[in-house]
Amino acid sequence: MTSTVLRLLIVVLLATSCGKDPKEEPGGATDPGTVTKGYVKGKVTDTKGQPVKGVKIIIDNTLIYNSNLLGVTDANGNYSIRLTNFTWQAYAEKEVSYNGQTYKINYHPDNNEGFSQEGAIRNFQWKLTGQRPGQTGFYGGTIMIDKHILSEVYDSENIEFTLTPAGNLIDNSAGEVIRKKHGQPTTDTYGKLVDIPIGRYTVTATYHGTAGNVAIKLRDKGHNPNGPFTASITLDIDANTNYGNNMAFIDYTEK
Repeated sequence: MTSTVLRLLIVVLLATSCGKDPKEEPGGATDPGTVTKGYVKGKVTDTKGQPVKGVKIIIDNTLIYNSNLLGVTDANGNYSIRLTNFTWQAYAEKEVSYNGQTYKINYHPDNNEGFSQEGAIRNFQWKLTGQRPGQTGFYGGTIMIDKHILSEVYDSENIEFTLTPAGNLIDNSAGEVIRKKHGQPTTDTYGKLVDIPIGRYTVTATYHGTAGNVAIKLRDKGHNPNGPFTASITLDIDANTNYGNNMAFIDYTEK
């Protein structure tokens, strides 16, 4: 078989499988817990285990670029998508509005392995924190820490930051007070507070040095880079920045 004929066959197969509403498929979303040949099925839940409607399901063709199958969860958080004879990977995402910004939520799979037309079940849950599959970062946000030119604190890994939720988090939960230092020098987390649940926080900091504790002043470098340093700041982990998604920026000084 020539490569041209093979490509035509692939196009025909994709055309007959893409763009279907998962609720129109036989056996639809009525039984997301049983594997059915020719279908990938599952359920999407929030951080409290409740079903989520309207989550976009992306079934990625691992062989052919940009040839995905798409679906959406129903009122019970279920989905069912018809497969063709390729190898696939499942993803789930939804846009969520919070504090005037739009965040893209990537849901955590209970199984990150690929699958074939033999069928599969892939369930997803919203996680505020934790490692993403494949060591590709965290579900929580990142706060970058930067030293102001006047500061004499060079070992910023000894600064402890206290983050107190200023209102509910993005999933409408109350959240908890976080006390955290950034990573040690030469590590990937140096100068970063990582895996912080998306939310708005009141932030304070204390330097634990050899001569005792020193109060640290902070500034929201992302939104007010020329503003004054204060004993506490209110900080949003932004959906989109010039350096990446779900990030915030702080600079510090003790003066």
